[in-house]
Amino acid sequence: MPYESVSLPGKPIAIQFGAGNIGRGFIGAVLSQAGFHVVFADVQEKIVNALNETGRYDVHILNGETQIETIEPVSAVTSTDLKAIETIAREPLSIITTAVGPNILPRLAKPIAQIIRTRMEEGMGPINIVACENLQNATDKLREALESELNDKERIYMQDNIGFAICSVDRIVPPFSSDNILDVGVEPFFEWTVDSNSLKKTDPDVVINGMHTTNNLDAYVQRKLFTLNTGHAITAYLGFLDKKDTILDAISDDSIRTTVTQALHESGAALIAKHHPFFSQEEHEEYIKKILKRFSNHNLKDEVSRVGREPLRKLRQGDRLLGPVEMCRERNLGHDTLLLGIAAALLFHPTGVHEDQEANEMQDRIQQEGVEKVVSDLTGWQIDDHDLQKITREYSRLKSV
Repeated sequence: MPYESVSLPGKPIAIQFGAGNIGRGFIGAVLSQAGFHVVFADVQEKIVNALNETGRYDVHILNGETQIETIEPVSAVTSTDLKAIETIAREPLSIITTAVGPNILPRLAKPIAQIIRTRMEEGMGPINIVACENLQNATDKLREALESELNDKERIYMQDNIGFAICSVDRIVPPFSSDNILDVGVEPFFEWTVDSNSLKKTDPDVVINGMHTTNNLDAYVQRKLFTLNTGHAITAYLGFLDKKDTILDAISDDSIRTTVTQALHESGAALIAKHHPFFSQEEHEEYIKKILKRFSNHNLKDEVSRVGREPLRKLRQGDRLLGPVEMCRERNLGHDTLLLGIAAALLFHPTGVHEDQEANEMQDRIQQEGVEKVVSDLTGWQIDDHDLQKITREYSRLKSV
């Protein structure tokens, strides 16, 4: 079903690249509830056609009660259809958001470049792009990809008129079973925080209920990445080793919960040392308790194989596993439990329907090069580094259990 103009009286338009669970269950839902007509852009034609045919979908709040939020009106376009993207760009488009995953993000350069090009031709003013990805430099990655798609004149226009907003997004959106392929299940909690300094001033000014701004986003980003994502990953990897099926099963195990809690206190000590007085020890302790409570939500059936997938990405420097370790090392703070989490990640290797390409690649590298060499490559540390040796000892211990 082809895209048609969606201009509605009094309704600004938001284009959301990525119509997956995060796109529909979090970003698109918040934008719709804030008064936008949301146009989803995705490569999955089945999802695009369903959104255009129904113009709505339901978000199920997984809190043990029957709570359903209907998101409407919505429509969709195939993200590779540049003609349709050009049509959207000529409409009263107010904001561009993405939720496609860090590896896919650079592929959005072509359609977003088309939007920029069209807005320049039409003499349109500033607009903001908010990349809602679990990656600290997501916006920079997108900007670099866009620069290679634009000519000099278009790059100058982009510099003057396109805001690349840095943000932190936080909501657990697990796989959800429904007769309707568009419906999605989400946890009740969500947080969407955007760096006010990275936003361009628009006319009219775009105000989005459900998204708040701050002039200290770095603290929000690292708190979320090094608490929620760190804890989620370590729970998944320890759960995998203990043959747990879901995050709930894993965090319900006293031994795993104790280890995850200790790891979060280690990362928390570094976060407090870096960002105090933005948040205090007492405030961060409450934040850790909230995170552990979210992991224990009996209505979320989130498989450890899903949460742990793409371990090489999660083991990148600055990401959820090495990031807090690096912060602790800089401040001479304890981090042995975080190192244990890294060792557990190195043993992640689901099979069958849960098989993961990155996990396979990681195991192949370990087998061919040895675990010390792989850890050295991932961390940038020398083979004789004290922490590297701790990781390899924990790796051997966990492997023998």
